[in-house]
This record gives sequence, structure tokens and C-alpha cells, in this order.
Amino acid sequence: MIADLTIINIISFLLIFFIGLPHGSFDGAVASLVGFRNRIQFIQFLFYYLALFFLVILFWLYFPIISLIIFILMTVAHFGLCDWTNFKINKYKYSVSFTYGMTIIFGIIFFNENQSFMIFEYLTNEKIYNFQKYFFIPYAITFISILYFIYLSFFETKLRKGIIEISFLLLIFYIFDPLLSFTIYFCFFHTYKHLKHLIKNIYLNLSNKKFVIYSTLVFTVISWFVGLGIVYYLVQNYSLYESILKVIFIGLAALTLPHMILVDFVYRRRFK
Repeated sequence: MIADLTIINIISFLLIFFIGLPHGSFDGAVASLVGFRNRIQFIQFLFYYLALFFLVILFWLYFPIISLIIFILMTVAHFGLCDWTNFKINKYKYSVSFTYGMTIIFGIIFFNENQSFMIFEYLTNEKIYNFQKYFFIPYAITFISILYFIYLSFFETKLRKGIIEISFLLLIFYIFDPLLSFTIYFCFFHTYKHLKHLIKNIYLNLSNKKFVIYSTLVFTVISWFVGLGIVYYLVQNYSLYESILKVIFIGLAALTLPHMILVDFVYRRRFK
């Protein structure tokens, strides 16, 4: 319903749309960093990237619940790896990544379960509620992983700032609704950490810096126009709130798969 579109929701959507989503527009620069440097190679990269993007959307249309579950798992992995990289340590990779990823996703859901599942219903269907009774399992796993993270911090001093950060994030998740909680993390924690790491390596390793600026601007503007166009199409059959939710989160899912393959499985192996 249109009543769902509150001022806070509008702010959240705008922040995701204009700050969060465009950070993926740097994937052209990432592709250049990892070897797609000439025109033919870059066109090949775009083809693979867009093919995965449209395959995810197609899969979501036919298997929405499975797609949502996969998206959650991918997001746990992607967010976690980004946060682990920020510590600049070579050990505890999986423990730290798992703790951060689980804390972000299931921390938000835990403190806002009913609202989160309403969003999930918009993205899938009412059958998603069948899974709600099992969510005590990831909650418990998340709690145990945080305790283990605290234990590791006794041996690795760099992790101690992570305890403060995780505590602060959990406080944010407790205070704010799921959409704003996700927005705050996605735009001001994840995007900042990702771009800080990436821009440093672009400056050190990529000579054609104009290409980075132009490609990022082009991809950003295209994503905005495509997103707005899809919202306009969907709003013919859904509320504005539901239409924007679908574009933001299904679009994020479609972008996360190629973005994750590029960043987590190619880029991070070369630029730790």
C-alpha cells in the first residue's frame, strides 16, 4: 500500500539508489585491474556480466523463494569477505567473514522479524512464512559466531575494533527498521570499505584513470535510468513501495552474483 512508503523508506531507497547501487558501477574499473584491458576483452566482460545479471532475474521470476535464500547466502559471504579484508590480516578469514556476514543479515532480521518477512513476502510470496519458524537456527549460529569472534580478539588485537563495530551495528539494527538498518550498513559501511580498498589499488595499478571515471559514470547513469524505468513498469500492477522494493532487492541480487565473482573470487586474490 502507498501508506508503506514513509519518509524513512523514501530516504532509504534514495540512499541505496544513489550511494549503494553505484558502488557496483566501479566493476568496470575492477575488470580493468584484473585483466580485461583492451576493447575486445572489456566487451567480453560486459557480455558475461550482463548474461549473469539477466539469468538471476529470470531465475528469480520462476523460483523466487530459492532465489531469496541464495541471495541471503551470497550476501552473507560478500559482506563478510569485505569486512574481513578491511582488517588487513591474513588469518581467521572464514571465521571473521562468517561472523560479520551473519551478524549483518540475521541481526537485521532478528530485531525486525515481522517487518523483514513482510519485505520477503513482497519479493517472493506468502509461502516464505513457512521458513520463519526455523530462523532460530541462524540466530543461534550468529550468536555463537560472535562469541567466537570475541574469543579470537584476545589473540588478534586488530579484531578488537570489530567488537565495537559489531556492537554498534547491532544497536542500529535494534533501533531502526530493517530497510533503514540495511541501508545504513550497505551505504556507509560496506560501500565505504569496498571503495576505499578499490580506489587505492586503482591509483597504484591502473594508468588510464579517465576510463575509471567515465565508465563508472556511464554505468551509474544507466543503472539509474533502467531502475526508474522498471519501477514505472511495475507500478502499473503493484504499489509504489512494492515496486521499488522489487527493483532494489531483486536488482541487488542480480548484480551481486557477477559482482561477487569479480570482486571476491578474482579481484581479492590479486589485491588483498
